[in-house]
Amino acid sequence: GARPAEKTAPLVTGTHTSLVRASLANSNGDMSANGAIASHLQLIPKKAPSIPKPKWHAPWKLSRVISGHLGWVRCIAVEPGNEWFATGAGDRVIKIWDLASGKLKLSLTGHVSTVRGVAVSTKHPYLFSCGEDRQVKCWDLEYNKVIRHYHGHLSAVYSLALHPTIDVLATSGRDSTARIWDMRTKANVHTLTGHTNTVASVVAQATNPQIITGSHDSTVRLWDLAAGKSVCTLTNHKKSVR
Repeated sequence: GARPAEKTAPLVTGTHTSLVRASLANSNGDMSANGAIASHLQLIPKKAPSIPKPKWHAPWKLSRVISGHLGWVRCIAVEPGNEWFATGAGDRVIKIWDLASGKLKLSLTGHVSTVRGVAVSTKHPYLFSCGEDRQVKCWDLEYNKVIRHYHGHLSAVYSLALHPTIDVLATSGRDSTARIWDMRTKANVHTLTGHTNTVASVVAQATNPQIITGSHDSTVRLWDLAAGKSVCTLTNHKKSVR
């Protein structure tokens, strides 16, 4: 029942010397060095993270200011052939502009509230849009009219993305969900639930995770597209992910 004797021993490691209390663990005289190791580690300075230096380039110059919308411009998408680009704004209009000259080519009306997202398909001549009117539309730019509606969101739709290799469309919005749509049949293939606030941004890519979302709940989620389930939640942001 007698307590093991205690003694103080110096620990010398490199140039650091610290006094640690080591207790005799058993009758063989084995000493526990946990305290010594912890004390020594506290003395090692932490290495500052290295930050890569950006490559220098000549200062950017403003080449053109394009005006025409009557409300905040909320989204922009460049056509894959680099000949024109589309913008959506608070005036509920989608405008098509010539990229080289900056001249207005076309105005598309149909949304009844702010247009929040536009995306141009690599398969000519389709343009997709979404807005605060809860609508997601597919436009045929040969006839300049809507040919498909994707119904399902319960509130404003803030973002959309086209999958690069398969015919699906991802949208997200204020109903705290992201939705996956079959472009052709208009079917709501998956409703991605898990976020607890507005899903402000969605990205689609060919490799896993094929769908990534950012939300006002301060998290980023990675999704399994085939299963329609979240596989990872990133929580390092302190405020809304937009």
